[in-house]
Amino acid sequence: MDTAAGPTSSRRRTAFVLTGGGSLGAVQVGMVAALQDHGVTPDLLVGTSVGAVNAANLAGPGTWSDRVGELTELWLRMRRADVFAVDPRRWVRAGTGSSPSLFSGAPLRRLLAEHLGYPTLEQAQRELAVTATDVVTGAGLVLDRGPAIDAVAASAAVPGLLPPVAWHGQALVDGAVGSPAALGHADRRGVDDIYLLPAGYPCAGDSPSGALAVALTALTLLLHTRLIDEVDRYAGGARLHVVPPLCPLAVSPADFTRADELIERTRASTSLWLRREEHRDEKSSGTATLALHPSHPAGVRHRRPQAARRSVA
Repeated sequence: MDTAAGPTSSRRRTAFVLTGGGSLGAVQVGMVAALQDHGVTPDLLVGTSVGAVNAANLAGPGTWSDRVGELTELWLRMRRADVFAVDPRRWVRAGTGSSPSLFSGAPLRRLLAEHLGYPTLEQAQRELAVTATDVVTGAGLVLDRGPAIDAVAASAAVPGLLPPVAWHGQALVDGAVGSPAALGHADRRGVDDIYLLPAGYPCAGDSPSGALAVALTALTLLLHTRLIDEVDRYAGGARLHVVPPLCPLAVSPADFTRADELIERTRASTSLWLRREEHRDEKSSGTATLALHPSHPAGVRHRRPQAARRSVA
């Protein structure tokens, strides 16, 4: 049995790295629930964009089981207006250059204030870091100290959709825009295993319609292609496990009405993947890699000679 897929009580330090994906963040809830079912819980959480929202909620007070349950309930109740509240007057101001975004950041901040339960990142019950991007320099940042709501709001601030967040003289936006190397950060924190939880992207169905859907779909695709490169370049000491994202997937990252379906489907697919992992030995684990949908021109599989170090599927 592959001990890397076993519980953290074996004294192996474990990190969960959660990526962005708009409403597809519900996919990560199913992944986390399946990992919990198999005894895999994190010592460290690193989140980007909606992955930062999920990670920050999971890092809050209470037992791990309680946090997973509360995050599940949050996603089952969440609707688009809880993050992207329509305000036509703001759209006019954004169009004339007097507003930095089409949507206010206030709804997301309220959501975070209601659910996090701690004021600063360093006061989270579990080690927590989120990524963000300096909108002026393009530099990717990893934030692990400071006001929790500001940090998470910055990580989730999709440019043009949500406003940048002021942070020590910098204007920060969505962590998916930059290249903060979340895997490298997790590895440097002294973990033995890194579980990468990609929200994925809509690889099937019709083309997105509506400005919000187009913007979020484009961002999820950008993030996914960068994620392939980051996984391919990863050379850290911790063993990397990539939980397979859903594919085919025809849900828009702007559709917040299908969380129950995404959670249930991902929990089942992740449980199946974990059962297969348990029967792989050290040499045979990690032979597949993260890939785009085969119909995409970049959808090829990358392979590395050190595949046995990784558990990537």
